[in-house]
Amino acid sequence: MVAASQNTRSRPVRLEGMVAVITGGAGGMGRDTALLFAREGAAVVVGDVNDAAGHALAGEVAAAGGRLAYVHCDVSTEKDVVDLIATAETRFGKLDTIFNNAGVEQPVTPSTEVSEDLFDRVTSINLKGTFFGCKHALPALLRNGGGTIVNNSSVSAFANVGGNLSYAASKGGIMSMTRVIAIEYAARNIRCNAINPGVIDTDMNRRNKALASDPDAVEQTWRSITPMGRMGTGNEIGEAVLFLASPQSSFVTGIGLVIDGGRIAT
Repeated sequence: MVAASQNTRSRPVRLEGMVAVITGGAGGMGRDTALLFAREGAAVVVGDVNDAAGHALAGEVAAAGGRLAYVHCDVSTEKDVVDLIATAETRFGKLDTIFNNAGVEQPVTPSTEVSEDLFDRVTSINLKGTFFGCKHALPALLRNGGGTIVNNSSVSAFANVGGNLSYAASKGGIMSMTRVIAIEYAARNIRCNAINPGVIDTDMNRRNKALASDPDAVEQTWRSITPMGRMGTGNEIGEAVLFLASPQSSFVTGIGLVIDGGRIAT
């Protein structure tokens, strides 16, 4: 009989030795991705504006034996993003991948009633924040000999139900930015891809539902437009980000990976 110690093998750790930056990583899809990355062996630097949640996440990862540093970061402020990338290099020695995840929603609003302030807020965080993340991650990735960028776009870049002009515009811009960077840096060992989530069970969508006059009807609509009949989970998003961030997707660049339970296939 083979001894148990000889017969038992731990599963491969998919991100061993990698250093990752995740914006908007203190909650929602970013938090689930940060936890997954840490479990898979990466050293993670999380940027967010929710300091309490960010420090709590760092403590949770440390208690589980992982490595995660939290940095206050408003992605619409360029210096904050510069400092975030610098933290990865100074604390962990390099940067292998960045997940530009930070984003905010637009309350359902007729397009003619979208104020300049609302449009500016949504695009400054979603689109400009992703631009800053790409702009300042690229030199760090080049110093490391290459790496990956994953941007959080949305199915709203392709299909939506209306009332989200600034959000859809920002997410469509992220898809275009992703393709530009993918082509520009393909020969320099940098891959750039996007994820395009459908309706995911996140704090953002819970806020949207709570603001509705009939929250149950909103959730029923979400389920009805999703052929699989349910919302996705943050961990399902994290697994997709891990695939695009890691060598598992070594011949993939310039795509938007749709994770929507079949919605845009209808």
